[in-house]
Amino acid sequence: MRECRRGSGGALPSEPRLFNPNIQRPRMRKPSAGQWFEFLVWTGFAVAAYALSFGFDRGVEMYRYGAAGWPRAVVLIILLAAAGQLLHDLRGGGAATAAVDYFSRMATEHGQRYVVRMGITLALPVLYASLLDHSGYYFTTPFFLAGYLYVTGERRVKWLIGVPLVIYAVLTVLFTRYLYVGLPVGYWPGFYDFGNWLVVLIRR
Repeated sequence: MRECRRGSGGALPSEPRLFNPNIQRPRMRKPSAGQWFEFLVWTGFAVAAYALSFGFDRGVEMYRYGAAGWPRAVVLIILLAAAGQLLHDLRGGGAATAAVDYFSRMATEHGQRYVVRMGITLALPVLYASLLDHSGYYFTTPFFLAGYLYVTGERRVKWLIGVPLVIYAVLTVLFTRYLYVGLPVGYWPGFYDFGNWLVVLIRR
């Protein structure tokens, strides 16, 4: 039998328990019908797109993944995003609460300010798409991502810079280097040169 010894300060502290029934662990939430519907719609779209990709699946010279390579990569990203969103809804993360708070603030605004903000939110993607052929994807995309974050309520500078740069870097390297997708480089002077320079740099 081991003997429990006491020091000069009294009893030794008890060892930490591996399982403490008093600690409340986060519970999984039940997704609403709308959240399940959104997940099933995106999953169904991805499965249908993957099935259609066999219609143009052929070899391409100097590109080992074939003509269906990058569309299937997009399908995989959609599936991962749908699964991640469903898991986030199950765990009841904070981003959804932040989004609800943002739209609640939007709903409480009145008059011209509300109309202007909603108009900018809807117009930004249209403006971005219209500029792609002129200024190119490589120059325009980070400014679009940062602007959209700002319009939707984000004001912290580190997030306005960091989040767009991470998204931009991942998508650009994925599609330019590994999938060999010809993203728009633009044709305006300066923008065209910048886009081509970045493509050559990434594919080197």
